[in-house]
Amino acid sequence: MKLSNEEYYIRSVIELADILPVTTCQDVFSTTGIKLVNKGVLLNSTFFEKLGRHHIMPPLEQCLVVENGVNNFEIVTRAQQLLAGDPPLARMAGKLPNTEVLYEMLQAVTFSQPMVFLLTLARERRPALLSHSVSVALISLYLGLRLGLSRQQLVELATAGLFHDLGELRTDASLFTVEAHPTPAEREQIYTHPATSQRMLLNSSIYSLETINAVMRHHEYIDGSGYPFGLMGSEMGTLAKILSIAEMAASKLDLEALDGVPRMEVALKFNLQKFDPELTGYLSVLYEHPATAQAEQQTITPVTLPYLHNQINNIRLALEFWKQLVGELPVRPRSPSAFIDQRVKSLAQATREAGINTADKSSVTNNIGDDEKCLAELNQINQESLRQITEIVFEVQRRWPKYQEDTSAVGKVVSGWMEYMQTLLLEKRERKM
Repeated sequence: MKLSNEEYYIRSVIELADILPVTTCQDVFSTTGIKLVNKGVLLNSTFFEKLGRHHIMPPLEQCLVVENGVNNFEIVTRAQQLLAGDPPLARMAGKLPNTEVLYEMLQAVTFSQPMVFLLTLARERRPALLSHSVSVALISLYLGLRLGLSRQQLVELATAGLFHDLGELRTDASLFTVEAHPTPAEREQIYTHPATSQRMLLNSSIYSLETINAVMRHHEYIDGSGYPFGLMGSEMGTLAKILSIAEMAASKLDLEALDGVPRMEVALKFNLQKFDPELTGYLSVLYEHPATAQAEQQTITPVTLPYLHNQINNIRLALEFWKQLVGELPVRPRSPSAFIDQRVKSLAQATREAGINTADKSSVTNNIGDDEKCLAELNQINQESLRQITEIVFEVQRRWPKYQEDTSAVGKVVSGWMEYMQTLLLEKRERKM
């Protein structure tokens, strides 16, 4: 039987207690007022049955302390290791007059006891999450320094970067893997992690409103296509704009580290409408091409022409089918049709600017010939385009779960396009599998 989010989190905590000493620092109660564990008790695996059957209040991380917990020195050390071992991040830091300021800001972050516990849980049970968080903090600080933010704002950025994804600890880790194909209900769980991270900070009662808001908004985009609120432009705030693009950049670097396939340049250029152009410009350092000798050593995964043609054809079907369906019908502001229309037009423009004629897939690959590097880059462009189409479908489902109940002409267009896209994406997944 699949564990609930609360059970999954409690199991992770108990597994941590089998690695490091974890002690209750206050009595642990259920939300119904039942005392579950006394203060001063050393936890072990036998406590899962007792705790896993209940919702706990206050949250469990506020009731526990762990020995050998994460501290500022460890975070700074991890940051130094990342900058020494990750070429894109090293190039980024090299653009600063003094990299020591990055470590100084990380050293200045205040760690409340619950945050120490959560960071330690990430270190022991989800190490990739902790590494990602440090990367986001570093990229955010770099951007903040380039913008000339104050020391206080830089410390708030570092804090938000380190803590922004800790809400993921309350969700099954398998949902965040590259191989995951979450159901709509599971996607809803993923969408809640910014709010969960925000609550964790609020419960500590020591973090600034600017930090808390940035954490809540780290998946918002300036064009209104993000979540959870669909904020636009200045509604996001400066720190959230920085954290949003830093999150995306760090995620692409994480994937590049896994398979060596460059993604950063395509991701930034295909999402210009989502991020502040000044910030996008500063991050070009992350995809600067390495020296020729290094480039020749990079392994390029071969891509077949039929595979590329199929990708381009799917992109064409998605873009043209919407255009044919909607025709001259009026789209209402802040409606599913307006959302799809805006995103489809932006994607169509991005593919044109990338030199891809979706109406003639053969001409695209004929111009490239058998250049493996160019074919690999085309594959990345196609994958980013298809990812954005998938994102449109998922976001419509999240924002307008009852979109199918709209029986107006434009409502039927939305339902028809969504049904066709879901079929297309399912076929794409099955072919890949």
